[in-house]
Amino acid sequence: MKILLVRPKTDFSDMILGIPIGLSLLAAAARKEGHEVHIQDLALETTPERARKTLGALLAERSFDLAGITCMTVEYEGARQSAGLIRQAQPDCRIVLGGQHPTIQTAKVLKDACADFLAVGEGEETFRELLSRLGNRQDTVAVPGLYSKNRGEWTGGSPRPLIQDLDQIPFPAYDMLSMERYFTMESARYTPKHPRAMQIFTSRGCPWQCIYCHSLFGKKFRARSAASVLAEMQLLHERYGVGEFMIEDDVFNLDLERAKEICDRIIQSGMKVYLQFGNGLRLERFDPELAQKLAQAGTHHIAIGIESASPRIQAMIRKNVRLDHARQVIGWLRRNRIRTLGFFMIGFPFETGEEIRQTIQYAAESDLDEALFSIVVPYPGTELHRMVTEAGLYDPEQVGAGGAGLARLRSEHWDFAALRRLQRRAYLTFFLRRARFLRVLPRLANPKLARKYGKALLRNFFPFALRSSSRIN
Repeated sequence: MKILLVRPKTDFSDMILGIPIGLSLLAAAARKEGHEVHIQDLALETTPERARKTLGALLAERSFDLAGITCMTVEYEGARQSAGLIRQAQPDCRIVLGGQHPTIQTAKVLKDACADFLAVGEGEETFRELLSRLGNRQDTVAVPGLYSKNRGEWTGGSPRPLIQDLDQIPFPAYDMLSMERYFTMESARYTPKHPRAMQIFTSRGCPWQCIYCHSLFGKKFRARSAASVLAEMQLLHERYGVGEFMIEDDVFNLDLERAKEICDRIIQSGMKVYLQFGNGLRLERFDPELAQKLAQAGTHHIAIGIESASPRIQAMIRKNVRLDHARQVIGWLRRNRIRTLGFFMIGFPFETGEEIRQTIQYAAESDLDEALFSIVVPYPGTELHRMVTEAGLYDPEQVGAGGAGLARLRSEHWDFAALRRLQRRAYLTFFLRRARFLRVLPRLANPKLARKYGKALLRNFFPFALRSSSRIN
């Protein structure tokens, strides 16, 4: 079977991209079954118009039996357009839509007529079984994790169990990607130390119940073995010259001993690489030994999710970070020369202005190198979204179908304009502290880092200078 896998182009100007790991995992699974696969990453194109031309030219040149399109919410309109182009150019090519948006917005996507199949949740086994049944001309209605359209009606959709043994999944099909193009793009996370940096997942799932977070990979932690992680790193290092790995796990260090073993294996391998953790590690699963091993393995930057300095808000959002322990972990990392970024959120439902100022003060007085102060967004599929909708604090129709703009919560304590003022105050209070400012100043000699800081300055203090399609808060 000839298969086309597509990541669509978004209209948003500030999407920072990494490799399409999900598509490359599907490609590897399909190739293992003997299928011919082509990945078309339209996100690499400079404009939506160029993306449509690129896809159109491909469809004029090659024919496909099945097209798989993945999308996040901000990419959904691009996914619909891609599906329309495929349908028009090759009416017999069947289309399966999957990824984050169809998984968390299943009911809404099912009302759309742009696909023949809808895959929800983890896609590797679902996609493999779909291909098998199509190849054998069997009914697809019984495939777990898959909705099938039959005469205009959707059927199926039974849940698929989570994959327990992640080591059985083939490595992503890196050879099907234009790898050199990803190395030249702006980093998806912190500015790398090495010019050839790449994202990698070592685990899936997070057992914590934070109300603002997704559950795309479920609430059960499932981890690859340390041997599997090292083997993939060595492949990327030796074949593609990757010198830095951006670990994208939801909670890399839940299994503390596994985290340490991965560090030990990197050290023992002799690879001279850097590591960074941009998705937040759990502070409860840290000890001084892990901080030391991370540094020895090449870690130079770690993001830490703290969110709020109010114990009441910590309990409400079910984050439950011990603020004194957070200071301790930051100290361990600083002693090992690992830079730290703190994630903070302001504007939770029922949060007072005083509690927001408490968070700002905690961040400023901490020994964090950097901080990100985000205005709370109740994304669909989260407990927070359900909470604010039921309480009448948020109108879901305010955010467009493509996810543009910010969901502006209502509160008796503040309005959106006040939140923006507090956000700007947070950045000024944090970065203009003398010791921190003096630490940051010399690093602005790095052009990539200076450009990233410049964009943040525009976004938060001069938003009128940006295109209206910016989606970052």
